[in-house]
Amino acid sequence: MSMDSGFVIAVGTAVLLIMAVFIIIFVAYYQQKQAKQQLAYKEMQAQHRRDLMAATFRGQEEERKRLAEDMHDGIGTMLSVTKMSLNQLERQVGGNMQLGFQFQKTRSMIDETMTNVRRISRNLVPTTLDRFGLLAALEELADRATDNDVEIQLAYTEPEMPFPPALDLMLYRIAQELVNNAIRHARARHVTIQLFSVNNEVRLSVIDDGVGFDFDAVTENKQGGLGLRNIESRLSVVNGHVTFDVAPGRGSQIHVQVRLYDAQPVDILS
Repeated sequence: MSMDSGFVIAVGTAVLLIMAVFIIIFVAYYQQKQAKQQLAYKEMQAQHRRDLMAATFRGQEEERKRLAEDMHDGIGTMLSVTKMSLNQLERQVGGNMQLGFQFQKTRSMIDETMTNVRRISRNLVPTTLDRFGLLAALEELADRATDNDVEIQLAYTEPEMPFPPALDLMLYRIAQELVNNAIRHARARHVTIQLFSVNNEVRLSVIDDGVGFDFDAVTENKQGGLGLRNIESRLSVVNGHVTFDVAPGRGSQIHVQVRLYDAQPVDILS
């Protein structure tokens, strides 16, 4: 083999190697670009889902506000007028003892109904939350739920900075759902609400001594697990996390964690 032939083979081999390296680099670059595009697309899909969830919860809060106003301005006013008319009618009828007893009984029923209307209105729209903040609203929630059979306690530390208003609302709704579940479904006698702010992270826990539940069975039930799925959906809007330490036959501990700098987008719920 001549020197020229060897040189040509060497050059050809070098060219093939260069082309192979170029192809490898191009394929690697293309795959990296594809991966970035897929990641960006998935992030866009995730953001779209968060936006849809936020819009859904915003619509729910607006509907609750409308119902609360209708109950207060409509039913509440009607009951007040009915009570005034009943008092006037009682004065016109006179001192009949049997009728007086009926008037008193009817008045008590109206008063009880008015109390229930105010209670439902407060549950629909927690005015204390808007006026005095999350801690005051949770204290009110605990006081309202406490009775002869159930004791609700609140443990907390004062946050260094106020939370965003929409995050306050989200945490309140989650606490409200978990307390109601503990009382109505787990038949708890003692419930503790804990709220702490540590290292730029909000931690909300609801701990009860109830009968517990099977988490998998509840979440598979489309209606029975709706409240728990709503909690997870609310937290997904702000990249929050919930841990369910639950089992049948024992008390439950449910822990919610939200990083404050991740919670800023929750303002779209306002």
